[in-house]
Amino acid sequence: MLYKSPVKDDLRPQGYTSATCPSCVFYDKCGGLYNNRPLMNCFDQFCCGNGTCDNVCPYKPADFEQRMREIGGLHVNDIPPLYQNPISLPAYVPMIHHASRRSTNLKAEVVALDPYKIFGQRDGGYKSLANDGETLRRIFKLMPNSKIILRGTAEDRFLENYWSFRKTDHVAEQIAALGISLFIGPNYSQFLDVPRTDCIYNRKRQLICLAELSEKGISVAPHLSATMPPDWTFWANFLRSNDNIHHVAINFQTGNKNRKEGSKVIDRIRELQDTIGRPISLIPIGGTQFINVIAPHFESFALIDSEPFFKSVYRMLFKQQGTNRGWESTWTLKNQPIDNILQSNIDRYTKWVVDSRANIR
Repeated sequence: MLYKSPVKDDLRPQGYTSATCPSCVFYDKCGGLYNNRPLMNCFDQFCCGNGTCDNVCPYKPADFEQRMREIGGLHVNDIPPLYQNPISLPAYVPMIHHASRRSTNLKAEVVALDPYKIFGQRDGGYKSLANDGETLRRIFKLMPNSKIILRGTAEDRFLENYWSFRKTDHVAEQIAALGISLFIGPNYSQFLDVPRTDCIYNRKRQLICLAELSEKGISVAPHLSATMPPDWTFWANFLRSNDNIHHVAINFQTGNKNRKEGSKVIDRIRELQDTIGRPISLIPIGGTQFINVIAPHFESFALIDSEPFFKSVYRMLFKQQGTNRGWESTWTLKNQPIDNILQSNIDRYTKWVVDSRANIR
């Protein structure tokens, strides 16, 4: 077992003290807590102490042991090297959520799809809408030669469904049949106000998912989830060990959407790039507002953004306003498809991203 059984009158693991993080039996896995409270570690600060929460925490011995068995412990020694096939990505990758209100194939070299809209409970199992890549592209009205990225980041309920059914319903095998070019790892929750064991557990779950996909020959990209400085040290070591990984993803749709926090994360990845001594191709998810911060520090990036798609659904046209982006209302006849609007928006948006990158550099 990875921790000692709690003593009878105290739910803390034996060997644990509240004086300093290094005395914690999990310190070698998490690297410590850095939030300007040096005399309190994560269990002192964030554990309810009575086992009634949803956190992965040794204060709940039976649950904690079950979670540890589920992932094989908090260490990553059992994660094999991940597979990432070399691929050149454009500066902008449109996120396409569905094919409603469209009648023709979208002309795009690379598109991003939501795997949790492809997979769901149907016919008595967790199954894909399509059995092969040709059918998948036809369902989403894509060109037959369009490359597909599956954006694995999503809300917790979708991620938990994937985790629950991925083995029993052979999800990795189903994905392998779809002919995708890249799968971005699921961003299992990383919170600041939980014991660190919860964050490390979720980080390992992502790596397990990516390893299972890699085993089936699916090219993967990790999502760099981090809440504390030692997490960036972990990713530096991980990327050193997986020197074939060029593309990594960061989600800017939640906490990192904040300008200050998002800029901090970009600085961390820039430092990470310097630490491992090789360029990183960043895949910012929903990070359009950070192009001017990203462009000077990365040889390449591939922005995944849903804005042109959703603006098209609401009959709005992209209108570049100098270095800024703008939108103006348009209209269609009743039951008229939005293909021309969507194609125009994606083409113009792509040009704006490319021009913005060139002007910043």
